[in-house]
Amino acid sequence: MPTMRRLAAALPGDLGHEARLYRRLAGAQVRGQMQYRASFWMQIAGVTVVYAVEFASVLFYFLHFESIGGWGLGEVALLYGLSSVSFGIAHTIGGGFAVFSQMIVRGDFDRLLVRPLSALVQVLAADIQLRRLGAILQGVVALGIGLTYADVSWSVGMALWLPVTVLSAATVFTALFSLEATLCFWTTQGTEIVNAFTYGGSNMTYYPIHIYDRWVRRFLVFVLPLALVIYVPVVALLGRPTPLGLPGWAAWSAPVAALAFAAVAGMAWQVGVRHYRSTGT
Repeated sequence: MPTMRRLAAALPGDLGHEARLYRRLAGAQVRGQMQYRASFWMQIAGVTVVYAVEFASVLFYFLHFESIGGWGLGEVALLYGLSSVSFGIAHTIGGGFAVFSQMIVRGDFDRLLVRPLSALVQVLAADIQLRRLGAILQGVVALGIGLTYADVSWSVGMALWLPVTVLSAATVFTALFSLEATLCFWTTQGTEIVNAFTYGGSNMTYYPIHIYDRWVRRFLVFVLPLALVIYVPVVALLGRPTPLGLPGWAAWSAPVAALAFAAVAGMAWQVGVRHYRSTGT
């Protein structure tokens, strides 16, 4: 086991090399799925419809209410679109975390450890499902609606900042998926409690966080920084005051918050790998 732990690269050492490795592993899966074009497009369409129904359920509120917490349809669509696109990116690139418990039970993770490659990157690329692009597509539509109908305070800086915010939020969601996978080192099976923070956290960011209790707002800003990478940047985009008395520069802290949270998730992964004991299967 000590040898296996040394071979497991919990965090990539050479990011460029690891990125190329991930691209090759993911590319192999993508090419395999693209062999069946009709099935591929049907799956994309199916997932898009599912998420479109979800977005429609959010819009349904506006048939009865003019606003949610003082936010109109365009502003909520902006929040929803940013959250949905970010979550879809994270779910696509980090899909391997979703099947990690199965890898532990079957003993597949043992094989990854003895390869001279990063175990984390191999897990990341273990389950690339292109059908999840449907969530991104639907989120882009919602984002477009939000940018069209919301009173956005546009500037060159804001236009350049929007994709940075999307990537920051996707990083936080990916880190959340990795934390869920890390728990499998001790529980073997996946635990549903983390879904309250991944899927539940995603759903909560569809709406302005000031409608929630104060402790929930603080949790989503200072502990699980989903509000810091989604809500706060949107607030800045709309020219509104930052929540919880945060300084104005907090709107630009999304990348720092995302990298800090990812670093914590990475350290947890390292601890999990060091304490991993094979299931013997």
